[in-house]
Amino acid sequence: MNDKTIREWASGPCCTVAEASKILNRSPQTVRRMIRRGLLIGWPPNPASSHLLLYRRQVEAMAVSEQRRAVKYACTMQRTFDFF
Repeated sequence: MNDKTIREWASGPCCTVAEASKILNRSPQTVRRMIRRGLLIGWPPNPASSHLLLYRRQVEAMAVSEQRRAVKYACTMQRTFDFF
């Protein structure tokens, strides 16, 4: 993750943890864990808030990356076990 990438994400819309969980097809708790682990950038919209906002473009990029990884894994499994 470099400054240019973060600036690109920041120039786009934000989303909530609930919206990110739908995009990633993960639970909201998993999205919060991803934020704590540093996989996603999340911040409270104001100091008193318990809600978090995320860069929507980062979330979408992660979803695409996970889909590519899943397809690559499926292709490897298909070649390995010759299912089809």
